Amino acid sequence: MTPDHGEDRLLDVQPPSCGQDLNLGTRIDRNGQTTYHVVCSDRRVGVFLEKIYDKEHKLIRLQKRSRDSRSETFFDTVNGAITHIFETSTLPDGDTLTKNTVYLDSEKSSEDVIVVAPNGELVRRVAREVVGLRTVFQGQTEYNADGTPATTVNHRMDPATGNLIHREQIQWLCEQQRSLTEDFFFDGVGNLVKYNKVLYNAKSGPLLEEMQEYDPSNHAVLKREIKGYSLNGRQNCLDTQTYRSDGQVAERHSTFFDEQGNTIGSRDCV
Repeated sequence: MTPDHGEDRLLDVQPPSCGQDLNLGTRIDRNGQTTYHVVCSDRRVGVFLEKIYDKEHKLIRLQKRSRDSRSETFFDTVNGAITHIFETSTLPDGDTLTKNTVYLDSEKSSEDVIVVAPNGELVRRVAREVVGLRTVFQGQTEYNADGTPATTVNHRMDPATGNLIHREQIQWLCEQQRSLTEDFFFDGVGNLVKYNKVLYNAKSGPLLEEMQEYDPSNHAVLKREIKGYSLNGRQNCLDTQTYRSDGQVAERHSTFFDEQGNTIGSRDCV
């Protein structure tokens, strides 16, 4: 009996009570024994399950199919643990969602989610890394209608506490070319301690970079630093400001450079 024939037989089977499994038969092939099951709801088949065993009758793969979704779960035949899950489904707006989860060991796993429009263009991509029950990294990229990246947001968490330690935001000019990058750094209890922003020129090099450091106790700005760059990517100026506890500027120093990086001028303001 082939898998297609197994599905055709569903038309001739009277559904059992809701939630019960119905065995549609088995077959023996070179890979082992294959068993078909269905879960019925009302008088129509809701989910079709296919369990595939190796020659020692150990479960190696579980396939699940319904009207708008499909999934495959792979098992380690030594310990029975799940090693890999692949899922795909059709969303209400017509987009297709695909999720691929790989279990690296008992504590670590990675997940990749892709949403594709009916015309085949990328809509969204999400990547996650998990240690135990904690997500230690999550990145999400949104795409324009033509499939080029629009924005990316990445989060990195402390594996011990789960607290956010780094947030990165990227605005894309086109494929592999950034227009703006913002980085937020946090201490162990969630206070913002540093902010960094980079504007890029049309050649993908840095144009302007701004850095701010904060007092974690009251979130006041301690230091602000701005760097300017030429179209060749060479730093041509540096402006540094430090602040008093009342928020007023305590000191300001500006330095200017030539194309070779030599200092050509400076200015101090108090």
